[in-house]
Amino acid sequence: MLKVKVIVIFLGAAAFVHGQEAASPPQVPPPPGTVTLNAESQEQLEKGHVRAIGYVDIASGDIRLSADQVDFWNEEMRVVAEGNVVFQQGDQKIVGDRMEVHLDNGTGKFYNAYGSAGSDLFFRGELVEKVGEDTYVVHRGAFTSCAQPTPRWNFTSGKATIRRDHHVALHNAFLRVKSIPVFYVPFLYYPINEEDRSTGFLLPQIGNSSYKGFLVSQGFFWAINRSMDATVTGDYFERNGLGLGMDYRYVLSGASRGEVESYFLRDKEANQEDWQIKTAVGQEIPGGFSAVARVDYFSSFDFQQQFQESFQAVTQRSKRATVTVSRSWSAYTFRFLYDRNETSFPTSVSFREILPRVSFDSRSTRIGPTPILFSFRTQASQFSRDLRQDRFEYQRFDALPTISYPFTSWPFFTVRTSFTTRFTRYTQRLDATGTPVEDPLDRQYNEVEVDLRGPTFSRIFNTPDNGYAERYKHVIEPQLVWSYRSLVEDFDSIPKFDSEDYVPGTNQFSLSIVNRFLAKRQIGQNAQAVPYEFLTWTVAQRYFLQVDASLYDRQFSTPFFTEDGEPSNYSPVTSKFYFRPHARLSAIWNLEYDVNFRRMRSTSVVASFAGRTWGSVSGSLAQSVQLTTGAERRNLRGATNLNLSRSVRLHLESAYDVEQDEVNLLRVGVNYDIQCCGFLAEFTRYSFGTVRYENLFRVGITLANIGSFGTSLGDLGTVQ
Repeated sequence: MLKVKVIVIFLGAAAFVHGQEAASPPQVPPPPGTVTLNAESQEQLEKGHVRAIGYVDIASGDIRLSADQVDFWNEEMRVVAEGNVVFQQGDQKIVGDRMEVHLDNGTGKFYNAYGSAGSDLFFRGELVEKVGEDTYVVHRGAFTSCAQPTPRWNFTSGKATIRRDHHVALHNAFLRVKSIPVFYVPFLYYPINEEDRSTGFLLPQIGNSSYKGFLVSQGFFWAINRSMDATVTGDYFERNGLGLGMDYRYVLSGASRGEVESYFLRDKEANQEDWQIKTAVGQEIPGGFSAVARVDYFSSFDFQQQFQESFQAVTQRSKRATVTVSRSWSAYTFRFLYDRNETSFPTSVSFREILPRVSFDSRSTRIGPTPILFSFRTQASQFSRDLRQDRFEYQRFDALPTISYPFTSWPFFTVRTSFTTRFTRYTQRLDATGTPVEDPLDRQYNEVEVDLRGPTFSRIFNTPDNGYAERYKHVIEPQLVWSYRSLVEDFDSIPKFDSEDYVPGTNQFSLSIVNRFLAKRQIGQNAQAVPYEFLTWTVAQRYFLQVDASLYDRQFSTPFFTEDGEPSNYSPVTSKFYFRPHARLSAIWNLEYDVNFRRMRSTSVVASFAGRTWGSVSGSLAQSVQLTTGAERRNLRGATNLNLSRSVRLHLESAYDVEQDEVNLLRVGVNYDIQCCGFLAEFTRYSFGTVRYENLFRVGITLANIGSFGTSLGDLGTVQ
């Protein structure tokens, strides 16, 4: 059959040119204002109205359509197509039974149609209206991001508005997995954006708790600009009421960035209002200054223990707010500090506040042409703290000049000697009963320190046939430090706020031996073998000639005594063992051994391993003993992520109190992923004595390129 090619060119008036046999469809879009039509046959029904039948193909600008039959009105640039209709514009494609389209702007209606808007969004509907270049209104239809002929999931709705690479808004929407409806919302608006930063509602999260009842969480993401965004979340707890949270993030430069999290809950069960705020902010400010704010504060420890879901947060014993403003130049540093801290104990809460501290320090610099170094530290602090249920406020002023001499002529042996004198004034002192009195107190002492490091011993082991490394090196680095501090008078009268106040006179030796094990092996993509330190083991102990000074050894959280209950000259032996033979395997083992009781005081082990394909596992053990009473504490923690198959992942996390024989935390999660969706289930049990006993169950569905419905179960973190 003879094919006819019709080219319609608009140059003021319309003209129709009938040619001979049609050529193949154009390989590039025709120029603007040009319509190219190919068909098996065509006829002009009336002026300006052409009907084409049989394998009809029309191109205009970036629009291309094909159908069995097309009616074309050139003056209106309108097309009505029927039968196997296919419409394409850029990466957008619509297929339907019938189509009414305006070629000048690409808008139109499609009946019994399905199509795509981009590479990962597919829709269908009884009626699809294209109302803009990237906007569709779908009536009595559905959409999905699954590319299969029969999608695993879709959203069906009476009406949906889709704006490509921006958002989807649905009215009376059902989420269906296969043909089963699993969720209904009267209205749903959420972003779809290749950069995942588009303003809109996020998919809701649901669950059920034995303590809070049925719970629903709905989030709204606000992409403020390229450098800022915020997520606002509303929570409904069946028994506790409504909660509102916000997470604000910004990045202005490498040094100016931050995140602020806040949460507010009106708890109808407890008839009270609770809140939390967390910040991590770094900000450059004029004059070369920089500011850092770290805040982790909340209304009460009960609120933290009953509503937090991470083990670290539930067991957190302190809340703190710190703001630092500093500037460094040449050899000097200026720093302004505000710090507020509350720590919870079994029967009380300790309050301490620095408001503020101003310090001016210098690093070590040479005195003229001599090898002698000079440095200093100065501070002015205002303190506030609890003392016998009263608020105690006072000031402390400090000056610490230091002169030092480093001997580094020998590479295997170094000696550093230093002399420090310290002047401190307290605006108040404590009397014999420990009560503050308005009587200034001056403290002055001198301190001499000699730090000897070496001689260093090393040995190399050649192991060319070893599977791990071709060569090993063992390095032994001994260190001996002698410290002498003159007697601090009126030590018991000094108001104690921080470690700077717990400085008695002392005469002590500190000995440590560091063992370093290095292997020469290939690391990562490096073709050449390089030294790699895979094991470090440090053993240390202190000996006090002035035995009372051992009561204030800042290295240990509690003092150490002899079996008779007297202060000991010998500190516990500390062992620190760090092992990392591979980037995916690491272990840390810390130990304190009391030489007086000949017994371990405390030990802790943390280890983790990440497989290439099967997942990861981590665990920890912490044990401590109060030697004078025999009381022990032992805690075990573990976490694992297992890839049981390509589709199934298992998450486990637990925390066990051995002495109380109580599982404080048990979390089990399962992910089942198939093609463009996944199913999730998580069970968590919290058990902390009388403070919290709760069973929490969540289910969820993850939709490809969309997000998570129900809950967002990510991989569990490793044990810290």
